Amino acid sequence: EKYKDIILRLMAPVLSEERRRKNTDYKTALQEIIQKNKEETLTYRLFKESGPDHDKSFEVELLINSNVIAHGMGKSKRQAEQDAARQALELMGR
Repeated sequence: EKYKDIILRLMAPVLSEERRRKNTDYKTALQEIIQKNKEETLTYRLFKESGPDHDKSFEVELLINSNVIAHGMGKSKRQAEQDAARQALELMGR
């Protein structure tokens, strides 16, 4: 029991960072940035779909003003879009 308290105290920052990352809606965060400039357009385009129906993988391209900025992968289109948005935000330093 005493070791559990020590481990939890040491791991708390790591666990809270992981929780924050899992709860982040990268698509919304990116959309809010892009909407500040009316000339910018944000589009997600399905690039590749592979695997059997019960175990599909998706790859999407994230385009800003028709320029591919990032590629995202996931087990659903939404996950792939979130991954692409996360990468785009990282490129922007956010």
